[in-house]
Amino acid sequence: MIKEILKSIGLSQNEIKIYLALLELGPSLIGKICGKTKIHRRNVYDSIEMLKDKGFVSSTIINNRNVFEAVNPKRILDILDERRTSIETILPQLMNRQNQEQTLVKVYTGLNGRKIIFEDKLKYNEEQYVLGAHKSSKKISTYLENYHNRRIQKKIQLKMLFINEDKEAAKKFSKYKFIEVKLLPKIFASPIAINIYGNKTAILLGSETIEPISILIEDKGLSDDFKIYFDMLWKSSKHL
Repeated sequence: MIKEILKSIGLSQNEIKIYLALLELGPSLIGKICGKTKIHRRNVYDSIEMLKDKGFVSSTIINNRNVFEAVNPKRILDILDERRTSIETILPQLMNRQNQEQTLVKVYTGLNGRKIIFEDKLKYNEEQYVLGAHKSSKKISTYLENYHNRRIQKKIQLKMLFINEDKEAAKKFSKYKFIEVKLLPKIFASPIAINIYGNKTAILLGSETIEPISILIEDKGLSDDFKIYFDMLWKSSKHL
């Protein structure tokens, strides 16, 4: 878990090994670091220079020899805050360069792609709809718990039409605040879940064994049509 998170914030495998080694060793000479990490001396030097540039390692000269030390782990949060501030400074310039003729259809793969959809949903406060809701994949269930907690904080209303075979999942979701749940008639057994929010329609495919695919379509006419379709099915569907 530690290595995965450090990798996600931009450290290479060698940089991670060296940073973690220095946390354990304390101030160290290059030879001691090589012995601990089993990384070639030249590569250790290169990685330490990168870690120094990124703010994760400091160096001092003692008896004409370089001694390296890992920064306090709490400093990582400051580093990330500094990066965010730097990005916010140039964000208006980047936005001005962005092509205004944006693609209306975007396709995302994997769990990270699926999370992009749910994070986007949190930006819209009006009532949202899910057609063909399913039992959550184990791979994303923890994230969804966090997502719904944040949705509840924003008081975003959600109507969900579950496929009939996932009654237990429907019961679970019905206990969340600001959610209404109904079961679709048994004839509806599609593996696709359709999320309708704002001017967007997200088509979600995937299962425990199939990599998630998320298709996001930004088109008010389409989202309005799906809302009408959802309302028709909602009226003909049953409460738990």
